[in-house]
Amino acid sequence: MTESTNRRRKDSAKLVWDTKPKRAPNPKDIEFQTAEIVIPNPKEDQGTIDLPLFATPQAGMTSLFPGQFGELPLAGQEVDKTQMNRLIWGDNLLAMQALLAQGYAGKLDLIYIDPPFSSDADYSFQVSIEGQQVAKEASVIERLAYSDTWEGGIDSYLDMIYPRLQLMKRLLNERGSIFVHLDCNIGHYIKLILDEIFGTNYFQNEIVWQRTDPHNDARNRLGNIHDTIYWYGKSVKPLYFPDEARTNLSESALAEYSLLELEDGTVISYKRNEHTEGRRFKVDDATWKGTKKRFSWRSATPSDKREWMYDFEGMEAALARGELYLRDPLKGAARCKKSYLDENLGILLQDIWTDAGRMKGGSNYPTQKPPALLERIIKAASKEGDIIADFFCGSGTTMAVAERLNRRWIGCNLDKVGLQVSRNRMVNQGAKPFLLENIGNYQRHMIYLSGSKIGEMQRIMLKLYGAEPRSDRSDIGVRTPDNGDTELVYVGYPDRPVTAKKVIELAQDAQILDGTGYKKLVILAWDYDYNYGTEFESRNKAFKEPLRVSIQTLIIPPEIYNYLKKAKSEAELDGLREKIMFHEKPYFKVSKPEIRDTGNGTVSIALGIDRYVLMSFPISEKQQVELRKAIKDNFAALIDYWAVDWDYDGATFRSTWQAIRGNGKRVGTVPLLAESPELPAGRRTIAVRLVDVFGNDASATVEVK
Repeated sequence: MTESTNRRRKDSAKLVWDTKPKRAPNPKDIEFQTAEIVIPNPKEDQGTIDLPLFATPQAGMTSLFPGQFGELPLAGQEVDKTQMNRLIWGDNLLAMQALLAQGYAGKLDLIYIDPPFSSDADYSFQVSIEGQQVAKEASVIERLAYSDTWEGGIDSYLDMIYPRLQLMKRLLNERGSIFVHLDCNIGHYIKLILDEIFGTNYFQNEIVWQRTDPHNDARNRLGNIHDTIYWYGKSVKPLYFPDEARTNLSESALAEYSLLELEDGTVISYKRNEHTEGRRFKVDDATWKGTKKRFSWRSATPSDKREWMYDFEGMEAALARGELYLRDPLKGAARCKKSYLDENLGILLQDIWTDAGRMKGGSNYPTQKPPALLERIIKAASKEGDIIADFFCGSGTTMAVAERLNRRWIGCNLDKVGLQVSRNRMVNQGAKPFLLENIGNYQRHMIYLSGSKIGEMQRIMLKLYGAEPRSDRSDIGVRTPDNGDTELVYVGYPDRPVTAKKVIELAQDAQILDGTGYKKLVILAWDYDYNYGTEFESRNKAFKEPLRVSIQTLIIPPEIYNYLKKAKSEAELDGLREKIMFHEKPYFKVSKPEIRDTGNGTVSIALGIDRYVLMSFPISEKQQVELRKAIKDNFAALIDYWAVDWDYDGATFRSTWQAIRGNGKRVGTVPLLAESPELPAGRRTIAVRLVDVFGNDASATVEVK
């Protein structure tokens, strides 16, 4: 038996479970669609705007949001998206496969992940709206992901994490590191998988992080106050900077720095709260092991087998330049080497961390990690300019710290609320411009993963809505409600948004279809075109005769996928109709822009939000009643974020003005008006994008002449 064969057999232990994936996932040519180029502007608030358009204050209108003045960075310029930081909404498995297909193999320097590791975790989100505390449930697609993760217990969780860790290894460069944050329930399983994927030789440390202070809820067992973080390298010796992640000195070590050197060179005793100006120092032994430089200096001689740091002249010179300190120059020189506190880097990092921040109780995000923890990891295992990735990025702590430490970053999240929080956090931080992206053709990929085809999916949607598919077209059906006229129902394609042009054409056909026509057209869409509302109104007004068909626009809920996987036949879908809710598209309207001539061929443009109406709320019925009362006269309370692109090119939304609701103690109703900086006079298109507190998106454009 050769030595290499023997070594392979020694390291051949693997974790085995029944559903373990047989092959690693391959890169996939999946497009990233840019939802927004976010260009934060961190300038301070510059007051209110006095414009005729907003002479009558609207509900929630206070002052303009900070950061809406100044030049528009990147406006009218081509942007190299490959060089920008990226915040991605979607399944991180698909996102990583897409990144690999785009040439990111071996490009990441550090990955930190904090995947969900509790089968009974509460993924709801507490939000305050006009004083009403409501529990917003996780989005349906997020609940689907979590239910899939734990559907088969530990096995299904391992099914989820195993291929993702395989992709992460491929994304790391040769000196890169991965830090995997887990708890005691699942960590020991993942340790074996990490050994298998990365190799036991590439294991660096098992870090114990004290996540909370001791508590008194331990009765039948010891209190559980720590998490485990596994550190692996792509190579045996990954990039590591020990001096960048030292721990603070203990109180006893700090007490040794008992002397204070003032600016004039005077030395006095340091006393806490009395002396703050000057440099604290302590006195260490000025000798080391050796016997060559043993002589009497300043009435002192080194002990046996020790010697002075320098020869006689060197000791005098060191004293003259302030390196040494003699408390009494006439009475000896023992322990005379000065060590300043501000030059002490601290203690080299060990694998038990009790000083890297704590989880904050009462947070809206109970699993949010403290910035101090991420700062220590990022400083220790990367350098400025490196790419840091977090594929379970939660509320965005990893990206926020990476940005502050001048690293590039990639964040991925399936939860839309978490995505909002991350984006808002980066805007408030004044981050460099970054991309907010979706996974292109996301619905199509989900359908393929469920084993369905596009045509089959459209027929299923019609049946779930209660409509009978027509024999001549798979995307149209007919529904006859118990108490209403027969409706024509259209199902959009999952890989493209429904446009206003398409709806107008359908409405015209509906007026004459089957001889008598239909009075109502229902649209079931996975998504609507960016400017659907404004475009529809514009096209509708252009007709000499108004449409005689009423139109209802509904959104297909993503939990459809979950039912499709479990339904064995179309007959089984009949019992699901009561469980599926097709929500109405939110109504969003912006005001007519007000243009102010600022001279020299430039103008300033102001516009606001006239109305936002949310038809469905993902909260309990009781909370819905209370919430509708609270927002009756203040629809702005529903808006989490809205942004403006003052020069929309019809393809990429460049957010150069943002209003953010805030979180926790900083929560506040967003202002409903915005004003641009000075812009060149002329024709332009302005785009507005809005996200409400429940994660719904709405958008509109307006033409300015």
